[in-house]
Amino acid sequence: MTSATISNWQMEIGTNASPQVLTAIEEVFSVSGVGVVNNLVNATNFDSPAGSMEYIAGLADGSEFTVEANYIPTATHQAVVIAAVDAGETRLARLRYTGTSPEKTFSFSAVCLGYELAPSVEDRNTMTFTFKVSGNITRT
Repeated sequence: MTSATISNWQMEIGTNASPQVLTAIEEVFSVSGVGVVNNLVNATNFDSPAGSMEYIAGLADGSEFTVEANYIPTATHQAVVIAAVDAGETRLARLRYTGTSPEKTFSFSAVCLGYELAPSVEDRNTMTFTFKVSGNITRT
């Protein structure tokens, strides 16, 4: 029997308060891949095995990811994130899995890169935010 789950996630972005307060973006229905990848560094040298390359992990680079939500004209925190994009700010971010106790969290800084509205006459109106992980991701 599988242990797969559906849903139970919240995407939170910090406000511009000092200190920042993490608040969930309203009505999120999709978050693309959040993570890091280590760059590959060629470490081949004269002592490497003949005919073989050797590599080490380089600096980690955070992923660029999108958050899709239903567009809510009166949503307070969607407006906060739009303002952060307009100002080119980096905010605290946290992806929370609420389906376990204790919750699992992935916390990091996120550069607020962009937003895009998708108005529709046949389907729900949506909004897509784009972020870039900056620095480490702390898992708890």
